[in-house]
Amino acid sequence: MLFLHSTPDDHRIWLYQTAHFSAWYRAIAVDFAGYGRSPAPQPGVTIGDQAAACWEIVDRFTSAGAIIHGNSMGAQVAKHMASQQPERALAVIVSGTGYPPPREPMLRLIKRYRAEGIALRHEQILDHFSEAGKAQPILQHYARMVMELNNVSTLDSIIAMNEALSNPPPEEFYRKLSVPFLIVCGTLDRSYAGAIEMQKVIKGSEFRSIEGAGHACMIERPWAYDKHCLEFLSKLGLFPG
Repeated sequence: MLFLHSTPDDHRIWLYQTAHFSAWYRAIAVDFAGYGRSPAPQPGVTIGDQAAACWEIVDRFTSAGAIIHGNSMGAQVAKHMASQQPERALAVIVSGTGYPPPREPMLRLIKRYRAEGIALRHEQILDHFSEAGKAQPILQHYARMVMELNNVSTLDSIIAMNEALSNPPPEEFYRKLSVPFLIVCGTLDRSYAGAIEMQKVIKGSEFRSIEGAGHACMIERPWAYDKHCLEFLSKLGLFPG
């Protein structure tokens, strides 16, 4: 089971899921290039490049398939992984994502990061939560914890990935996806309407909402996110519990 984070977070956004799902699966949480302790990305990196790198990580552990979770940027990478090797994507669970994928917000963030520097990361992490969530000490602690792992390439990496996200794939890409898909979205997520539209363009996909959660529903409402995932995987015969 592979976990792919949003930007500007790192793999620790999945801390509840890696702890919970490790009861049944080998849980692998990835830091994308330039995040956490991963080396900086190459110039011109694309979402497809990150997806290919993630398959290389899976290859270190198995030649078989994987269940893939992705939030926001991680959701985009997860979709590319499903496109690149559909026979190995046993199930894909995405959150914090919609259709069409936003382009203008990415371009605005690029300008802001270049002007304001790495301090903007803290604000953007907290912006992934609902207004009530932002006031929770545990989520404020999470945001500070991520900031403590900034390194010399983090700022450039965040900008590079926002540039990659500003070039989304065409509608045809979504319509060709053929693996089992679950779309989970907080009702207070800015992607909520787009998530409903995404279910219409990804063939056979399912949609579940989490009341009161924002863009990072897996950490704001982990009990609800996990419940939806396990029900979905049980239907597919992929839950051994």
